[in-house]
Amino acid sequence: MVEKDPQLRALDVGELDLFVDSMEPSRIESIGHQGWVDWHLRLQKLNQQAVLEASSMQEELTKETLIASGKLPVLVYEAICIQVWRLKIYPQILKLEPAPENTFGVYMVLYHEAAAVGLLETVLFHEDGAQCVSEVVVDLLHYAVDQLTAMLALINNDYLKPMSAKELESETAVEELERQKRDLQFDISMRCISIVRYIAEHMEVGGAGASISTNLYKTHDVPSLLTHLLIHEPWKKRNDKDELQMFNYGRWSKPSAEDLSQMHRTEVQLWLCVRQLLLEPRLAHYYTIDECRRNAFCRLQAKMTEQMLDQIPPLGDLKMFICRLAVGDYSSLNRTNGVKNPGCTLIEIVPQIKDAYLKQVHKKTKSLAKAQLDMFHMDGSDESRYMAQRLLDSYTSDAALALDSGGAKCAKCGDKATKKCSRCKTEWYCGRECQVQQWPMHKEICDQFAKICI
Repeated sequence: MVEKDPQLRALDVGELDLFVDSMEPSRIESIGHQGWVDWHLRLQKLNQQAVLEASSMQEELTKETLIASGKLPVLVYEAICIQVWRLKIYPQILKLEPAPENTFGVYMVLYHEAAAVGLLETVLFHEDGAQCVSEVVVDLLHYAVDQLTAMLALINNDYLKPMSAKELESETAVEELERQKRDLQFDISMRCISIVRYIAEHMEVGGAGASISTNLYKTHDVPSLLTHLLIHEPWKKRNDKDELQMFNYGRWSKPSAEDLSQMHRTEVQLWLCVRQLLLEPRLAHYYTIDECRRNAFCRLQAKMTEQMLDQIPPLGDLKMFICRLAVGDYSSLNRTNGVKNPGCTLIEIVPQIKDAYLKQVHKKTKSLAKAQLDMFHMDGSDESRYMAQRLLDSYTSDAALALDSGGAKCAKCGDKATKKCSRCKTEWYCGRECQVQQWPMHKEICDQFAKICI
């Protein structure tokens, strides 16, 4: 990862405290209103600033302010709010307008979820961050597991297979929006791998260890879920020229020689999380390793190379565990030695946030979709142009580019880019050849930005 400029900031002096103090969970009916758009922009800047601080070794004021103010749970509410909107309102919007002229407003809502999850991923790295979300940690875990399951569904539906230029050229506006939605879903799911790992490492924080363990092992079978992701290796794919691409910081790009010599950051997170769950002392009380699970875990043995163990020595303990499984020595893992099973809890914390949002939209999905669709329309007025320009600036600012692994990257090949699309100012290229090749994919969104901002 390229070192970030320590002088680069997403927030002006005084904005941090103001933005954090104003954080409140959204209501689904507020989405699209001017006040909600302002909140979306603030969330964008908070996310950008937190990543800049963490990656350039600055004092992490954004993290500390969020935790000191007790505002991290708001991010959990925001992620789940947009998840429910995506499941319930978004399909109704497409039914009301199956051939929209522009999809910028809808994309903004979908992107809001990614910003909230991105900020959570950055801050939850620290134990005090996990402590701050202890009251909503079971809700967060359910949300994160939903996203990992969605990633497997994407993979099974050929998300990692390249699209041809002909397929991209023939995309309608709705098909392009669906592709962008899948891309955001994939990015969110990749970030949720880290979130699940942080929850697993800090499951005793806040006194919710029994409920978290029950959800990790019994309700969701997270060890098996993570194992399937390791087998699929979703952080890499081949493009339409059969060139290797790797997923870093929200986009696919060509890996450097250094990238190829190191384990991918997502791969590291997955291995460490599997290690944490399978070597956790609670395992014997909450998890039965049957033959099916044993076979899945043993498939990981072939992936545990000497190079991997050199880079992450703690995985040596996991390799020994899997070797024991491979020779059939796992019966002791299913015994509790006569001690009352601590997995049988009298009081269990259950998720409530998603249900609360579902109640907000119950029997109102069509009316909410119609009202929000009217707000998403870019009618060419000065007000709509101003809003679109503010959003566009937040997505393409210097701070936003700095988060993309060190600067602007070519939208086609992933190499360092110096040229920007002169029409919409949103996409970068390393040269004319890549711009021409990328045009079928970029044309629709370029037309939309040109209409609403120029």
